[in-house]
Amino acid sequence: MPAKSYIFADKGYASKANRETLFGLRLKDAIMHKAARNRELTDLERLDNRLVSKVHAIVERSFGTLKRTYGFVRSRYVGLAKVEMEFFLHAMAFNLKKGLRLALA
Repeated sequence: MPAKSYIFADKGYASKANRETLFGLRLKDAIMHKAARNRELTDLERLDNRLVSKVHAIVERSFGTLKRTYGFVRSRYVGLAKVEMEFFLHAMAFNLKKGLRLALA
């Protein structure tokens, strides 16, 4: 039996419908848990959030660098194709710079 794929997501995607969809597709749920107004997180939910946040932080760090260093806060273009191309060019520049830094280390 093949290994299950994990789906990582932040608290904005924490809904019963999303969790049921992942279960129906036989995917592992790694969506962060969200506290409600009159319901705090359980110890197990806090532990789950801590484990998910370790992966989440690695991914978000790249987006943060793109925003800070490359000014990718707002798109300069109109249209999905142009915006995607802009993102890919920023991502390539980021990866080339990171690769060079790692090669010289």
